[in-house]
Amino acid sequence: MKKSYTFSPALAKKAERYGIALVALTVAITVAITLFTSHESMVATHATKLPWAAVGWLALATIIESILRFFRYHVAAKALNLPVPLWRMAYYYSVGYALLPTPGKVGTAIRLWLLKQYHGLSYSRTFPLIAMDFLSDAIAMSALACAALIFLHHPALQLLGVTLASGLIALLIYCLAGPKIMRRILKFIYVTIGRRKPKLFARLLRLNHTSSQVLGWRIMGKTILLSFVGWGLVGWGVAHLVTAMGNPLTLAQGTAVITLGTMGGFLSMMPAGVGGAELAMAGLLKMFGTPLLAAVLATALIRLFVLWLTVVIGLILLPFALKNAPNR
Repeated sequence: MKKSYTFSPALAKKAERYGIALVALTVAITVAITLFTSHESMVATHATKLPWAAVGWLALATIIESILRFFRYHVAAKALNLPVPLWRMAYYYSVGYALLPTPGKVGTAIRLWLLKQYHGLSYSRTFPLIAMDFLSDAIAMSALACAALIFLHHPALQLLGVTLASGLIALLIYCLAGPKIMRRILKFIYVTIGRRKPKLFARLLRLNHTSSQVLGWRIMGKTILLSFVGWGLVGWGVAHLVTAMGNPLTLAQGTAVITLGTMGGFLSMMPAGVGGAELAMAGLLKMFGTPLLAAVLATALIRLFVLWLTVVIGLILLPFALKNAPNR
């Protein structure tokens, strides 16, 4: 029997240890930053107290954003005729959070692997879920960032807004016409190379056809809207947290911090944007008038609850998902 190297529980367990180490490191750094900034504040004769109510609101916004993600997957799954209940899809998506900060997009792979193991769904049927997830986030975050930058009246950021708008237009065009264009490209390549590898091109054309069931305004319009609302709530949570810490931040600024910071982390090519996202968020907060120490503390709290809270939830669920997965 031919062994499949697409995904394996052993790889997931190795990635799980990597994720736990990163969570522990992040918590340790956050605690150290909190103690350091509190000490600096006391030297300045005004003790810093974390606004736990605002922290709670940010955590709640993150949880709601995750729930909206579950509905995005559910909408796309229905379009693909995948017989998976909403609660099951939410379970698989949550498990994927555990491996989000690992190299190689293992968090994404395990979601498709679980759909294959539990429901017998081939990767060619479920792969469009990845495209939907990425494009929904990219378009919604770009749109939110553009809207936020309009209200900031900062020359450098407005230039960035124009760049994002150009990318947004390109993504929208791809959602509308991507599968049709790709089908023509595949057929052109097939004819150009002398009609060799017919089975390979047949599989690629089937995959492209499956993707067309998700891409397009009928489905993507719904998933983009869900993503837009989710990230908008997180942007509000960021603005509320930083303001409660004594550094006024508008909704537009909070939205810019979370969207531009997250996209900056993505461009760094690091798993979950670790490192790049933190630098971008702290830099934006400093640009918006937040003192450096407060900006660093706020960034640590934002990442702790927006990213690592979901990772911890995934780490709790992952062992059960691997243990109970049928062998197919």
